Amino acid sequence: MAKALIIAEKPSVATDLSRVLGKMPNIGKFDKREDYFENDQYLISSAVGHLVQQALPTTEDGKMLPWKFDCLPILPEQFALEPSEQKGAKSRLTKS
Repeated sequence: MAKALIIAEKPSVATDLSRVLGKMPNIGKFDKREDYFENDQYLISSAVGHLVQQALPTTEDGKMLPWKFDCLPILPEQFALEPSEQKGAKSRLTKS
């Protein structure tokens, strides 16, 4: 059976979510695992740091803009996001 993943901001928020959601009759109690919570329907885990960051602005041909006042202001039509590159990120919820 497929489960929904709930990603909390940090471990303490994951704990709080498991307590509150576990009291709801349609969700049910969560079991604590090593560093996440689980029941029949959900997994509650936490992130370490930021998951995404704002992408650096580029020119129309995809080149990086130089860091000069002449290039300011930079006002893109849409602010792009990209995955954060983090060192020591948690690897979690892997099942064989």
